[in-house]
Amino acid sequence: MPQPGPTRPPLPTPLQRQAGVTSALAIGHDRWSAAELAARAEVLSAGFSAQGLHAGQVVLRAADDPVHLLLLQQALVRTGAGLLPYPPDLATAALDALAASVGAEWRWTGDALAATGQAPSDVAQDAPAPALLLCTSGSSGAPKVVMLTTGQLLASATRVNAVLDLRRGDEWLCVLPLHHVGGLAIGWRCALAGATLRLVAGDDPQVAPGPWQGLPAPAVGGFDAVRVARTLAAHPVTHLSLVPAMLARLLEAMPAPPASLRVVLLGGQALHPALARQALAAGWPLYVSYGMTETGSMVAVDPWRGDAAPGARVGLPLPDVELACAGPEEPLRVLHLQGPMLMAGYADRRRRPGHGLAGGWLRTADLCRLDADGALRVFGRADELVVIGGEQVSPEALEARLASAPGVRELAVVALPHPDWGATLAACWSGPATPATLDAWCRAKLPGRERPRIFRRFDALPLLAAGKPDRAALREAVADQGVTADDNG
Repeated sequence: MPQPGPTRPPLPTPLQRQAGVTSALAIGHDRWSAAELAARAEVLSAGFSAQGLHAGQVVLRAADDPVHLLLLQQALVRTGAGLLPYPPDLATAALDALAASVGAEWRWTGDALAATGQAPSDVAQDAPAPALLLCTSGSSGAPKVVMLTTGQLLASATRVNAVLDLRRGDEWLCVLPLHHVGGLAIGWRCALAGATLRLVAGDDPQVAPGPWQGLPAPAVGGFDAVRVARTLAAHPVTHLSLVPAMLARLLEAMPAPPASLRVVLLGGQALHPALARQALAAGWPLYVSYGMTETGSMVAVDPWRGDAAPGARVGLPLPDVELACAGPEEPLRVLHLQGPMLMAGYADRRRRPGHGLAGGWLRTADLCRLDADGALRVFGRADELVVIGGEQVSPEALEARLASAPGVRELAVVALPHPDWGATLAACWSGPATPATLDAWCRAKLPGRERPRIFRRFDALPLLAAGKPDRAALREAVADQGVTADDNG
């Protein structure tokens, strides 16, 4: 059994946990109270029950209508059913496979529920029903479906709210995709705190008919830094969640933050020190976090603090979270964790809890260390280490070092196969640095095996829907530059 490291002090006064919580919602200059949205969710819930939806069942829904997706989630909580959101562009064959893999009984078709013809097999009667099922990113293999119960989601929201000081009357601007936990978790936090979830307004005043009629259409699609900047300038947003690539683009559109903003929460990947220093100098209140779908979002968070030590420093774990990994002077090893927000398990057709856990602990793929003060430091994924000339190299750890190079704004390092050395590294970035200047910097600052041999500057890095760099697209883009036998010499 892993031995846990230090944690934050226990919560002084835990917030009341309750099912069916609903946050207030704002889009542009329109606003709906939690009570108004709860009434709309009740209408949906009653209609679902009339159609034959039962507690413990699962509903698939495309994340193409943020307002209805949020209402649907709350209606399903009231019914005791679970929501499994999926990307709007998911192919029909992939959607059918997803439904079959977890035995999802229902799918939202645009104006009503439709039976999928699927059903779970041999489900334990006493198993807690998941309120939310989410596909992982698949970065360490085939995507898995995570099951999160209402209690686990509320446990996460309670602790995050306490650490980030989310209060009644605050506004949290949601720009992250709602088929990922980083976006959906914001609604649970706002509901518990009595805060408002704000969506970026769209240009189309038309709305779809249904119980949510009268709510204007929010913006959908990719991250639009100009539109987000306009929203921040026009409304009293106090909290904002981003990934680092989004922050880089927002700083171009809005160099200084609005006075109301107290927290910019960053996750999904390491925050490059150069980008952090630029944002902090302009007054942006940066918090860095570490977490995953399996933990209902973050398990460690703190204000960003730069230092010269290797790895990316995150901060102390949330209350009641136990982290087990290397200590300050120990060799790196993968992180194990447990806590009240940890998933019920990975879903299959049986949907039984515990799958993917060992004695209540989750083994991650991340190489981590606990500093002397108990803060978590992340060094990258163990399954993404590449062997170059017989030595292991972490592209993620290298990114943190390259980020301090002059003229680098966004950065990603990807590995390509090499005929002699096993692999070679390609540096992909946006910013004024030229390939020649970045190559010269690497030659002066990095050991030979860690030095990229391929350099490619982009106007902007290609991003996934969640805002992270699209590494597959980057590898394809730089592969045409080729490698030679002496590239790593």
